[in-house]
Amino acid sequence: MFRLPFVCAIALLTASMVSAAPRISFERTAPAHRSLGAAEDLVITYAIGDNDAIATFIDVFIDQTNRSGTLRVIDPTTVERPTERSRRWRKPPKYVEQRYRADAYLRIDAFSCHTTDKSGQGGAYDVDGNRVHRAQRWSDAVCEAHIDVLEKETKRRLAQFSVRGEGTSPRGEVIGQEHRHLAVDQAARYAAVAAAGEITPRRIRETIALVEDAPAFEEGMAYIDAGGTDQARAVWENALSANRSSAPLHFNLATVCEATGDLKAADEHYSAAERLASNDARYHYEHDMFRRRNG
Repeated sequence: MFRLPFVCAIALLTASMVSAAPRISFERTAPAHRSLGAAEDLVITYAIGDNDAIATFIDVFIDQTNRSGTLRVIDPTTVERPTERSRRWRKPPKYVEQRYRADAYLRIDAFSCHTTDKSGQGGAYDVDGNRVHRAQRWSDAVCEAHIDVLEKETKRRLAQFSVRGEGTSPRGEVIGQEHRHLAVDQAARYAAVAAAGEITPRRIRETIALVEDAPAFEEGMAYIDAGGTDQARAVWENALSANRSSAPLHFNLATVCEATGDLKAADEHYSAAERLASNDARYHYEHDMFRRRNG
């Protein structure tokens, strides 16, 4: 009667030991769907739409893009005449380009939203606490935008894309203009997030399990735990002079090289580990994952 708890305790201990395997974690930057080349500073030179939610679209788009830390978008209307940020800007693109210098210009040359009122049966409770069916109404909205990105000097188009966002209002017995406004606002926000995602490089956190039986593992791992990836690389490169045929050492070196952005050296060490331990499926898998991560 005491055997099952003992087995469970052993299983939990084993799982804990597996989860505590030494790892290296690092961030890498994945390219955006739409490459803007070397452009980092952007200015919105033109925006026009058929709905006041364009102001929400622009605000969220700028916030999401700037938050990434890789691009910076300037909104001239917040500086000059914020009251004109409703349906259209009255300043021509040439004026904005002369006043605000950037690496590239953004033109929101179409922004449109439409709503559809819908109804259906939903569950509710009456005054006596009984569940009843009642008619419910709500509004669905769709916002769409088209954006061009132009190179500063030549006005060559760096990218062009369209985005779409959907929103819905709270449900109730009566639908009014306020409900439609809420649905449109939500749709504009989702469209803006999609637009930012098109041009914003993504930061992705990677975690790779290391091989503990590699030479000089503990010394290098101590540096990694302290945030010293470069020092760990130096330790393991020094150990490599006496352990050229160690697949685990080449593998661990590959991970720290990748973490520090030296992809050429990382590929060489992943290849070496794969060659030296050709029967170990792990090295094949990790080298393939490296190639997938880095194109």
